[in-house]
Amino acid sequence: MKVQKIKFISFIIMMFMIVGGSALNAQRPDGPPKGQEGKAEMHQRGSQGEQGQKGPRIPGLTEEQKEQMKAIRLKSEKAALPLKNQVGEKEARLRTLTTSEDYNANAVNKVIEEVGAIKTELMKLKVATGQEIKQILTEEQLVFFNNHAGKGPGQGPKGKGPQQGRGR
Repeated sequence: MKVQKIKFISFIIMMFMIVGGSALNAQRPDGPPKGQEGKAEMHQRGSQGEQGQKGPRIPGLTEEQKEQMKAIRLKSEKAALPLKNQVGEKEARLRTLTTSEDYNANAVNKVIEEVGAIKTELMKLKVATGQEIKQILTEEQLVFFNNHAGKGPGQGPKGKGPQQGRGR
C-alpha cells in the first residue's frame, strides 16, 4: 500500500513538472528569439536595403548613380521575368514526367536540357547587368562592389537565397 502511494505521488509530481515546464516554454518574451535580433528587421525590409536598393549597399553613391542602377535593374528584371516563368513551367513539366507511370527518359532529358538552357540565359543576363552597373561606379565603389557581389541583404552567402538548401 505504501509503495502504491509513493508511485502515485511521484506520478503526480512528474505531471506537474511536465505541465509546468510546457507552460513556461510557451511564455516566450516579446521580440525575436535569442541570436535572431537583426533577422526580424531584415525580414520586414525584405531583400531590399535601407535605401530600397537590392544587393550590397555601395558607399558614396550619387543620386544619379542610384537612378541609373534602378533603371538597369528594372530592365534586367523585365527581361528575366519571362525566363523565370519558363523555368517554372518546365520544372512543373519535369515533375509531371518523372512522377507519371509511363516514364520516358528521352522526354525527361529534353526538358532538363531546356531548363538548363533557360537558366544559362538567366545567368548571362545577371552577369551582363552586373557589368552595366560596374560601368557607372567609381574605382572605390567598384572595389566594394566586387568584394561584396552576391552578399547583399537577404541573399546569404555567395548569392544563395535564405531558404535554399533547407528543405523548405
